[in-house]
Amino acid sequence: MISTLMTDLTTCLMIALAASSISMTVTQTELFAAFREWATKKNAMMGHLFQCFYCLSHWVVFGGMLVYRPALLQSGFALIDWVMTAFITITLTTLINGLMFKVFQAAVSTHVMKFEAQKTLQSPK
Repeated sequence: MISTLMTDLTTCLMIALAASSISMTVTQTELFAAFREWATKKNAMMGHLFQCFYCLSHWVVFGGMLVYRPALLQSGFALIDWVMTAFITITLTTLINGLMFKVFQAAVSTHVMKFEAQKTLQSPK
């Protein structure tokens, strides 16, 4: 029982890490800008999905849950256990996304400060 729980918890953590990475990459990077624009033109709701890392992470977690089928709880009601495990994994994903977003913001802020400093140093006196 403990071994299965640890395996399922590890699986949920791996799903959360992957969902965080996928959702941040798709919603925040230039690599997927054209895709996000296309999705928005096709359908406003779908476009929003691909612009909101929190929203997209839910769907990525659900996909991971369907493939790997972890079960952190064993109440005897499989659907309830699955939903609860999914939302526990989404909570982990949200925490990881928050950390990733803070790092992303810090990196952008550092880049902007560096750019401003270079601009100031290069301006004629």
